[in-house]
Amino acid sequence: MKKPPAPAGEAPPQNEHKTMNELFRSLRHKNYRLFFIGQVISTIGIWLQMTAGPWLVYRLTNSAFLLGVVGFLAQVFVLVLSPLAGTVADHYDRKKLLMLTQSLAMLQAFVMGILVLTGHIQLWHIFVLVAFMGIVSAFDMPVRQAFVVQLVGKEDLMNAIGLNSFIFNSARIIGPALAGILIASAGEGICFILNGVSYIAVFIAVVLIKPIPDLSSNNDQGILSKFVSGYKYIRRSKNIYALLFLLAITGMTGIFPMALMPIIVKDIYKMNASGLGIFMSAMGIGALSGTMIVAARKSIEKLERTIYFSALYFSFFVIAFGLIELKAVALLLLVAIGFFLVLQMSFTNTFIQLTVTDEMRGRVMGFFIMAFMGFAPIGSLMAGSLAHRFGVQVSLVVGGTISIVAALLLKDRILKEQ
Repeated sequence: MKKPPAPAGEAPPQNEHKTMNELFRSLRHKNYRLFFIGQVISTIGIWLQMTAGPWLVYRLTNSAFLLGVVGFLAQVFVLVLSPLAGTVADHYDRKKLLMLTQSLAMLQAFVMGILVLTGHIQLWHIFVLVAFMGIVSAFDMPVRQAFVVQLVGKEDLMNAIGLNSFIFNSARIIGPALAGILIASAGEGICFILNGVSYIAVFIAVVLIKPIPDLSSNNDQGILSKFVSGYKYIRRSKNIYALLFLLAITGMTGIFPMALMPIIVKDIYKMNASGLGIFMSAMGIGALSGTMIVAARKSIEKLERTIYFSALYFSFFVIAFGLIELKAVALLLLVAIGFFLVLQMSFTNTFIQLTVTDEMRGRVMGFFIMAFMGFAPIGSLMAGSLAHRFGVQVSLVVGGTISIVAALLLKDRILKEQ
């Protein structure tokens, strides 16, 4: 007997099941399942700390400039060290490197939390610990990006990159909202402690992972020679070079809304720490929507076009966010900002990873991290300085305008084959 057709307007259940299986197909790999679970827990903890940190600095100093300085210290080492870290990822065992970086990150979170909870925290403590974490992150991120292919292989790499963004941006919704509640009820210190505890999950996951061997590794070359060859490889790849340059500009200006969020929430919308959680979570909702598109895509055909227009739309929405003071509209604009920012970042990551040679993966991903995260500290300083002198709204408009100009200048190089 034939099964009755599904009701009108309702997709057959088996199709829904198939769609979900495709969307999360990387989870069929045991290695990636372990990695996924560890990252879900750890990334929520990271967002607790990323939300509590700026709020703590602004509470202690009431200074937009110092808020920018701390943001600069958090990420300047990514700018300086990430290309070298990518070379290290091509030279040493990536699993061992991840175990080391996760242990150091856990230590930093616990020290920060203890200092805050005991009331001994001072501004110089924050500067030192934030800089330390910046150095750790500079090595952790390129290694982590290059490690993904050893968990799923190339066949499911695009999906795994999308799911990594899904993890980060799901936590971006949960973490800031939870941090807002915790800060309002118990102070910032508990957020740092919980972040430290969360690293235990990812550390256990990495220990249990048995990665696919990296057969492309070649240790005959020294680290410096590998670094130089990686840079030359990118310079020869005109498309990749242009995409990384555009990503660097977006990475620099994309930090403006986040770096200034405590001031926007407190001074413009007259809200407390719970409001900070709501505003930051709005960006997370948009970013999470973008990750679903990334995870579902199977082809890199015309991907450069999607990357380019994502950067352009992101820039327009940053300017609009700076000009509009209606709370509901501002939250919708943050959703759009998060959506297009993650599309550009994730699809640039995908395009690079699926087009570079295996032996260059770590090195190129080091430059990718430098472009996306490394220029953020310059953006933090710019945002803080402009906000201090001209106000938050002018700062946001300037940031969005810089991104638009960069996109227009790079249009021909990115879309020349479209």
